[in-house]
Amino acid sequence: MSRISSAMIPMSSMSDIAKAQMELVEAARQSSAQTRANDLKGYGREAQTLVSAERMVSRLKGFEGVSRELTTRMQIQDVALGRAAEAANKLKQELFQNLGLESGEGVRSQLEEAFAVMKDAMNTNLGGRYLFGGVMNDRPPVVVNSLDDLAATNLTDAIEQGAEAQQMRVEEGRNISAGVVADDVISQAMASIKRLTEMDNGPDGPFNGDLTDVQKAAIQDELTSLNAAFNNILSAQAENGRLAKDVDSASTRLTSRLNAMDEAIGGIVNVDLAEVAVRLNQAQFAYNASSSVFNVLRGLSLLNVLD
Repeated sequence: MSRISSAMIPMSSMSDIAKAQMELVEAARQSSAQTRANDLKGYGREAQTLVSAERMVSRLKGFEGVSRELTTRMQIQDVALGRAAEAANKLKQELFQNLGLESGEGVRSQLEEAFAVMKDAMNTNLGGRYLFGGVMNDRPPVVVNSLDDLAATNLTDAIEQGAEAQQMRVEEGRNISAGVVADDVISQAMASIKRLTEMDNGPDGPFNGDLTDVQKAAIQDELTSLNAAFNNILSAQAENGRLAKDVDSASTRLTSRLNAMDEAIGGIVNVDLAEVAVRLNQAQFAYNASSSVFNVLRGLSLLNVLD
């Protein structure tokens, strides 16, 4: 005959308490974290799908960061290009007035201002990177410091040559140009400024008082050149605007894809909070009930039964 021990009476109740406690803890975790499991093992066969989806999200967020950077960059570039265009147009209008008045007064200061504005605009930098330097963005594209330096230096040495626009990836398999380079934008305008400064510094200068016939002819020629230079800068600004729209469209597509991926991952990871709340209440009730039964049983023994 098997021996009966009163210690065996509450054992099944203790097992019920342990089970209820585990269910209570898991339901509480899910309610707090709002996820089905706290590691990949908890998702079983869906774990591989979850890993692949999260890798895709990581790539998309990387592209999203590039798009934000490009948007900021192109906004700054638009302002800089607008300043350069305004400087070229202002110089053209002022020289036209000088020609009409047949006076060289103020020409030098006009050239100084136009040079300073264009140099500053093309040497705009963001985080230490020069926006109009193209792939050579670690140094300023306009390297001369003054109007006299420009006059004394070959134009090809005054502005960095051969730079190509920087390409940045905004989508899988698609790059977008980060914008125009200084050489393509202001070389025409700087050439006009350089020629007039050379005349001002040379035997046919300075521009002071009444214009000579040689000075009139030179200004007339440069008005034509500056008009073409102004239109070239405007074209660069328009191209920057077109690229900005491309970036905006890519950003919209990225946002849509990220939302879709988040929804797909959520379908695997997220829990139904209403269902979890029900299970939490049930687990709490089961735990309380098991604890109550255990408290009753632990005070019993075979002596209670035999009485």
